[in-house]
Amino acid sequence: MSELASFVLGLVWQHGPCTAYTIRRALLDSPSATWSGSAGAIYPLVERLEREGLLSGRDLADGKRARREFSITARGRAALRAWIGPPLGAEAVTVTSDPLRSRARFLGLLSAAERRAWIAAAEAALVTVEANVRRWHAQYASDDSPELALVTRHAELELAFRRAWLAELRVWGSRPKRSAR
Repeated sequence: MSELASFVLGLVWQHGPCTAYTIRRALLDSPSATWSGSAGAIYPLVERLEREGLLSGRDLADGKRARREFSITARGRAALRAWIGPPLGAEAVTVTSDPLRSRARFLGLLSAAERRAWIAAAEAALVTVEANVRRWHAQYASDDSPELALVTRHAELELAFRRAWLAELRVWGSRPKRSAR
């Protein structure tokens, strides 16, 4: 199963019976942009998980719209447990994908002034991400789910690391530009 499918199973387990819209909101509210919360990604995925017997759905007839509520099945819980591990797959413990780091790889193309502007923009963007992490923590973390507070702590440590890394880039970025290749 894909990371997104496994994560969605986890959200259904965590939220209890819930709609695909609830799943979308949880993904859209997240300070991480790792997974898409788009309707085009989530609704077909939830339908597939139901067809595969990992989720069970029931129609709700309250309100003006028909809604479908999903629960995780025993088979879905087993799949979620397998994804959580152990054993942990290599994709779970690898260096994470970081679009900021990917772009930084090619900063040598820019002038020193452009590099400084790029670094300043990255630092400013982290302020927004940090605010989103705090908002997410206030909304979802509770004494009933201490693991969610630890998820927030991971995000805080990651952001602190990125700030330190950007500070090192700032030192490098003030050097004269290398010759073009």
